[in-house]
Amino acid sequence: MIVIDLAGALERAAAALESDDTVAASAALTEAQRACARAEAQGLRLEVAELESIGELHRRGEAAAKRAADKLARALGSAGSARRAVGAYRR
Repeated sequence: MIVIDLAGALERAAAALESDDTVAASAALTEAQRACARAEAQGLRLEVAELESIGELHRRGEAAAKRAADKLARALGSAGSARRAVGAYRR
């Protein structure tokens, strides 16, 4: 069933992002995208309860993705600071 496939893919994506596994998250999001495309092609519509459940998984994934992006930004900022410090030291 497409709804189950979609929910499972979103659950795997959120869990992967929460554990900083962006490769697994990307694969799961590709699965979710394919499930959405199949649903659209078949003209399927979600029931209210299904939509709420999928929406919660989506929000959980968005929050985890934001945390991952923030962590990456901090790491890049630290790397830049370290690079500048090394450059100043070498002068």
